Parts: sequence; structure tokens; C-alpha cells
Amino acid sequence: MGAWGTGILQNDTTADIWAEFKELYNKGLSSKEIRKKIETEYKPQNDREYYGEIWTGIAYGQWMCGELENYTLKKLEASVNSKWLILWADDKQQLQKRINTIVDFIKKIKIPRAKAIKRTKIIDRPIIFKTGDVIALKIDKENFLTAIVVGHSDHPTHGENKIIFTDLLFNEKPTKREILKSKVLYLDVGGKYYYHRGFFWALFSARNMVKKIKDTIKIDHFKINDYLALGSGVGIGNWNEIDKLYSEQIEFLKNKSSERPFDVTVADLLKPKKALQSKLIEWDKKLFQEAMERRRKELSLYR
Repeated sequence: MGAWGTGILQNDTTADIWAEFKELYNKGLSSKEIRKKIETEYKPQNDREYYGEIWTGIAYGQWMCGELENYTLKKLEASVNSKWLILWADDKQQLQKRINTIVDFIKKIKIPRAKAIKRTKIIDRPIIFKTGDVIALKIDKENFLTAIVVGHSDHPTHGENKIIFTDLLFNEKPTKREILKSKVLYLDVGGKYYYHRGFFWALFSARNMVKKIKDTIKIDHFKINDYLALGSGVGIGNWNEIDKLYSEQIEFLKNKSSERPFDVTVADLLKPKKALQSKLIEWDKKLFQEAMERRRKELSLYR
């Protein structure tokens, strides 16, 4: 779980619950039905670490939907205690800020919203590609960038693919041999916030990918039983920004050398070896520690 601030939705658990709450609300469930479903799923009473964040998310959802239960309000009031806000326990100043935020939020939600948010019809977006598909995204007028789908989720409404990009750029369909010899794409900058820095993979929702699906083609397929883990620091990707990320990397390489510690080919990726996996784990730890240090410095500017 992560936190990027002390605001009401500025941690992963509360934000995830709000996202789930909206999805269920848009499916027609009442706020009470949603609360019961989330309470059963997350079991906050058995989870001291996330108790406060869970009830904050539920309360936020019910208030936004105009159906805040007194039951939920009482649970949230009980969570304003360091016992239930363990996420913030290592930093007393941040803990107090989070407590103050929740206290102010409780005062706010005791006054019902003038208008509840409107329900939005959900369009089903099942997966577009399946594990093993070799796909390519058009990133300029002539060229496609190649990627490997190494995982997929069959959720009927929110399909999702785990995709690893390569450095193989083409305007004529490559052979299987060329694909296997290509290298996993490494991003030295990785976006405005260095979010994708490292060997580039991400999770992409079908809902996000559909906007550019006309520019995406399937060019081959591999049977994937196992593959190298490239790192744990990358989350949700934006299919609409791949061209920007790739161009950013190309511009970077015009004047600087890549920090990439070693090459990882698609052949390496699909036939994982312990030695290379260990090296990737160590490199990922290094990048993660640097990201945490950068984040600490950024937070210190606001204290």
C-alpha cells in the first residue's frame, strides 16, 4: 500500500475503495448494499493496518452518492485514532495531519451533499489481447513499436493486459527470430515523474487501450509458461502516451548514455534463468530505493 499525501483519497486503499464504490454504484447498487459488499470483502474489523483507510473510502463513497449511513459515520469517527491509522504511524507529523484531515472530513459529510453524483452507464470492456500475443502500436506515420502480452485478466467489464515493450521498431512485419532477438525497452526518464523508469512494462486496461485500438495490431503469438519478472515499481500504464515515452527515450539517448545495466532480450524474457532474474531483482531494488528517496525529498518541501 502507498500514500502520496494526507488528503482524503491520497492513499492506495482509500482511492481503490472509492473506485470500486463508483463501479458498483453505476451498476445500480444502493450505498448500503455497496457498504455491505465492501465490508465483507475487506473485513476492516480484522485489519488494524487499513481500518481507517477502508472506512474513509466507504464514507466518501456514500456521501458522494447522497446516502451516508449513520452506521458508516460512527465507524469513521471511531477510526480517528492512531490505533487504526498505522499507515501513518512512522511519521507523527503526517499522522496528525491525516487525523486532522479526517476530523474535518467528518464535519463536512455531516451535511448532506446538495446533489448526489449521477450514475453512469458502464460499457463492458473485456480484454482485447491474450497472454502470448505479440502486438505493435503505431507511434508515428510509418512505424510500429513491438510489445509482448505476458498476462491478461478476463474481467468482463474491465479487461486488463500486462504488457512488456521491446525496442523493436518496424514498418514491415518482423519475423519471429527478429522479435526474439529484440531487447526489452529501457526508459531512463520514464515520464514526467520517472514513473516508468527501468525495463518497461505496465498494466493496461482495455478501457484505456480502446482509444487507440485502431493503431494497434497483433503480429504474432508465443506460448508463455513463465517469464522474467522485470520489477515491481510499475503500475497502471496509459496506452495513449506510449509514443511520448518512446520519443522521450530517443531524445535522451541523443545526448546521454543509458543507465541500463544489461540487456534483456525477448528470448531471455521467455526463458527465465535464475542468474538474470537475481540481477533484475537487485536492479529493481536500486531503482525503488532511489524513487523513495526522491519522494522523501519532495515531501520535505511541503513540511
